[in-house]
Amino acid sequence: MTLVGMSPVLKTAMTACVLAGCLASNAHASVVWDETTQGDLSNSGLTPTPLLLSLGINTVRGSTGNAGDGERDYFSFTVPTGATVTSILVRPESSVSGSSSFVAMQAGPQVTVMPTGVGIENLMGFLHYGNDRVGTDLLPDLAFAYRDTGLPSGIYSLWIQETGGVVPYGLDFEVTPSSVTPVPLPAPFALLACGLLAGVACVRRGSLSSAMPTYSGA
Repeated sequence: MTLVGMSPVLKTAMTACVLAGCLASNAHASVVWDETTQGDLSNSGLTPTPLLLSLGINTVRGSTGNAGDGERDYFSFTVPTGATVTSILVRPESSVSGSSSFVAMQAGPQVTVMPTGVGIENLMGFLHYGNDRVGTDLLPDLAFAYRDTGLPSGIYSLWIQETGGVVPYGLDFEVTPSSVTPVPLPAPFALLACGLLAGVACVRRGSLSSAMPTYSGA
C-alpha cells in the first residue's frame, strides 16, 4: 500500500498509526545490568560502569554494603537522543541494613565528588533512602530541576553506597520518547483500523458529494 492517491485525512491517519506502532514495538523492559550475572559494578567514581538505556523499563540490579567505609557502586547511563527518563523507581528486592542507604547523581560520565563530601556542589541531587522508599520514584530527589519534565538525553552518573552490611538494590529507569506524553496507547492494529475507517468514511462522503446531480431553480 502506498500513500499516492490517498486523501489528506487518510494519509494523516496512516502516518499516526505507523508512528504509534513503531513506538510501541521499540518500548520494552530489559535488564541492563545485573551484578549476579555480569559482575560487580565499578567502585570508582572516575571510571563508572557505562550503561546505555533504551525506550521502556531499564533495570539495574546490584548489591552494596560494608561495615565502616562502605562499598560504593558507580555507573553512568546514557539517555538516547529524543528520549527522556521519566522515573527512577526503587525495586521490591531493594533493602537497607541500617536506617538508610545513600544515592547521588551527577551530570556527565563521572562522579567527581569525593566520599568525604569535597565537591558536593557538583551533584544534581542526593538522598538517604530507607525501606519505605521501595516502589517510589527517586528522580525528583536526584534531579529536582527535572522533576516535572523528566531527565533529557545526555550522560549521567549514579553513586550508590551502604555503610552497613551487604544488601541488594534494584532500580527501574523508565524511558519514554521526549516528544510524546507517556499515556497508554491503543493496540497499533486497533488504531490503524480506526484511522482507516475514518479515512474511508471521508473519502466516500467526498465521492458521493461530487457524484450528486446539481439542480438549478426553475
